[in-house]
Amino acid sequence: MKREFYTKYPENPPAWYWKRGLHDAFVVGVEVYEFPFDYNKYVGEKNKYDRNMLTLKIDARSAMFDFGVKEIRFYNYKILTDEIDIINGDLFSKKKIWWLADQLTEQNGKYELDILLESIDTHQRQFHLKLRFDRAEVYRKQ
Repeated sequence: MKREFYTKYPENPPAWYWKRGLHDAFVVGVEVYEFPFDYNKYVGEKNKYDRNMLTLKIDARSAMFDFGVKEIRFYNYKILTDEIDIINGDLFSKKKIWWLADQLTEQNGKYELDILLESIDTHQRQFHLKLRFDRAEVYRKQ
């Protein structure tokens, strides 16, 4: 069975984006963090401050092109995929998850990232992880 995966690259990607692609990298861990709300900073613009963060830990040694990415942090994220429970589930903790492709779009100052992943177990099932977020930081190996 022949399978092809395509990453749709944005025309003007943000500086933090992995422009060369993460195909065949592994997602080896996921962490979520809720920032405490600081009422002293709140002046009517709640969206101005970080509320939460999702971190994807990446093993990019087997990636086809971009070997340097080790961690991606998404701030003020919202998971748009209903069937994946990152917070309470153990999907990412017990299995290796392959990064197959992704598509990044921007709309009204927010980013949406659709990542096609595959779990490496006896069933090898593919699934999408869709996120909406305000900003991201990518940590690379030095």
